[in-house]
Parts: sequence; structure tokens; C-alpha cells
Amino acid sequence: MKKIALAVAALLISVSAMAGNNYKLPFVSFGIKAGYTTNQQKIDYKALRNAETIKKNASGFNAGIVARVDFPLLPIYVQGELLYDWGKYKDVSLTGLNPTSVTTNNFSVPVLVGVGIGSSNFVKVRANVGPVFNLVSTAKFSNVENVADLENMFRKQTVTWTAGIGVDLFNIMVDIRYNGVFSKKDIANIGDLASINTRPTSWTFTIGYLF
Repeated sequence: MKKIALAVAALLISVSAMAGNNYKLPFVSFGIKAGYTTNQQKIDYKALRNAETIKKNASGFNAGIVARVDFPLLPIYVQGELLYDWGKYKDVSLTGLNPTSVTTNNFSVPVLVGVGIGSSNFVKVRANVGPVFNLVSTAKFSNVENVADLENMFRKQTVTWTAGIGVDLFNIMVDIRYNGVFSKKDIANIGDLASINTRPTSWTFTIGYLF
């Protein structure tokens, strides 16, 4: 966790340094962003023996870098991001086991197509949508033994989607997004667990700065 956070911090500092050294291209903007993530669909555990289902909310934070390309004379832009997401499911009760916590880490690359109305020098209202390529994911279960197969499910690369709205106020950008999934990933016969959704839907709220 600490190594990943340090890597993200180093990446953000590098982008800031590049922007400060006038690495500016026509119609291209670079930026940084950070915010809050709240999962809605939750991780879903099912116990085989008594069909009990336990659902827990998770919350976390996200941070990353942004590159936006504006098309001249058109209200259209393309925005790519490299994001780090950290989340934690607290006090999850599994049948026959002590309460556990699940910590997740994920690096993803959203590629968005958007429409903006307004002035980039003052106020611009935006809407965007696009795929999200989840590249590197990890999960850690505390106080649970023999969950290597379960944790490995989180490491698989997946493609999800995101859509949202935002506003640019001078160089400050504020965004609200809904992150959805194309399909649910299931596993079976991992101890007493029948299935798990490793890509829950979520809302993200972020604030950023375009240099």
C-alpha cells in the first residue's frame, strides 16, 4: 500500500514539474486530480452452507493524472487519465470466520469522449463517457486464511465503463461520475464462499487542476 501510494505521488509530482516547465502543446492540457469513491453494488459474499449473504459498503480515495485534447472549433474533447483507487470494506462477517476487512488497490486508465459548453477561460460545463481499462489490481483479506485464490480474482485485468458530468472554473475541474460494469465476475468453491463481484459499481467525486 505504501509503495503504491509513493509511486502515485512521484508520478503526480513529475506531471506538475512538466507543467511548470512550460511543456504546453496546442489544444492539449495536463492536470492532476484526487477525490472520494463510494461503492454502491458492494462486494457480495455468499456462504454455501446456509445461503447467507453479507453485503458491506466500501469507501476510499482516488488520485491521478489527466491529459485532455480539445478539438478546435468544436465543443468536443478527448480525455485520458491514469488513476489509482484505494478502497476498504470494513468489518465484513463471513460465515464461521472472524470479522475481516478487505483492502483493494487498483490502477486504471479511463479514456473519455466529452462535450463541453462554455469558455475554457472562465466556466465550462462538461459531460463525458468512455471505457475504463483496469490494469493492476490487488486485494488483501485480513484475519482470513487460505484466500489466495480469492485474492487472485482481483488481479485479473478487466474493462469497465464510466460516465459523468463536470465543470471547469478557470483551471479548476470538478467531476461527478458513475462507474459501471459490463458483467459480473464470479468464482465458486473457495472455502465457504460461492461468488464475489470484484468490480462493484461506484460513484466518484473528484477535484483537479489543469495546468
